[in-house]
Amino acid sequence: MKYLIKSFILIALTVDSINADCSDLGYDDCLYWSGYCEWNDETNMCQDAGGGDGDNYGILTDADGIRPSELYNGALLYYPTDGTPPYESIILMPAFGEASGMSGWAQFYASNGYIAMSIGNFDRSMRDWDSEWDYADRGLGMLDAIETIKAENDREQSPLYGSVDTTSFSVSGHSTSGGGAHTAAIMEPSIKSAILLNSAMAVLDSLNCPSETAYYCLIEEHLDHEVPTLIFAGEDEYDELVTPDDSTYGGMWALVQYDYIPETTDKLYFESANQGHSSAAYPNGDVADFALFWLKYHSSNIQSYCDSLTIDPGSTSQFITTLNCNTSVVYDVNDDGTVNSEDLDYLVISIINNNALNVVGDFNYDDAIDIYDILTLSDYLR
Repeated sequence: MKYLIKSFILIALTVDSINADCSDLGYDDCLYWSGYCEWNDETNMCQDAGGGDGDNYGILTDADGIRPSELYNGALLYYPTDGTPPYESIILMPAFGEASGMSGWAQFYASNGYIAMSIGNFDRSMRDWDSEWDYADRGLGMLDAIETIKAENDREQSPLYGSVDTTSFSVSGHSTSGGGAHTAAIMEPSIKSAILLNSAMAVLDSLNCPSETAYYCLIEEHLDHEVPTLIFAGEDEYDELVTPDDSTYGGMWALVQYDYIPETTDKLYFESANQGHSSAAYPNGDVADFALFWLKYHSSNIQSYCDSLTIDPGSTSQFITTLNCNTSVVYDVNDDGTVNSEDLDYLVISIINNNALNVVGDFNYDDAIDIYDILTLSDYLR
């Protein structure tokens, strides 16, 4: 198990180097990591993208008075500054190291209206190579981070005072911390969703796991849960990390996790074509879109995003899901159980009179209800 951990750390260090300094990247790599970096034509260099959608989020740290914890290694709490509270939340953890390793994803989510708390773990910075560790350590850290966000809702000096949806939390992590996020979701069934980024996972189970793996393994019984789970993987990452004689890690991989989650649970396996273990390390392209759609659907309960989650975007080598969307519910604007011309009339009148429809009617997912949604519904009714 110790050698397996070292291989994860090697990959994590490679990924963290991108996160630490965009200026080290050439033009092509800078464009690839566009969720975190951007190319400056004037300086002819790659630079930090600075959070995607601009200065529409704030950041809180321990220095700002947020609750400290002994279960995770520091925190960066990103929050929307131009959204409509109460805000739902997502907890993020990098494969190894400090909270900054997930700042790209945290900025992305905060820019799209979610509280996003990136936390560090103790494996690389606080423990030596021979120290024991467990995926449960990461899961417990994520669950404690939820308590930290809840405390901000009650802290009068916090900009999030009274603005947190204390019933809606999701978890996410990269590599072994993807396994930690999965573990957190199993520990706490009330979690709204899990988003696993190139996840690797094993469970310490002395009854069912062999001694030669230090009693770590993954079997179907370990993943019997109902938390909606989105699993990102890279087509090449298995060959990138697993040697032919490594039967231990072969049974902990992302596709195995997907297969072991019950078919009655909402789950999606998104394998990026021609990509490796860093395919989902940062918000980029279809990966970023699907992660956001997953939160919109499962955390925010916006039903209109379901259809988008069932369509292969064309950038995958494998795309599998148990999602089953009821289209009639999506287009039933007036909520009478049927989809007909009355829904179109209702939509037109609501737009003319500027009546709030919340998210019902946003059929093209552009966060606006307008003429384009009328055209979409008209096409559907033909």
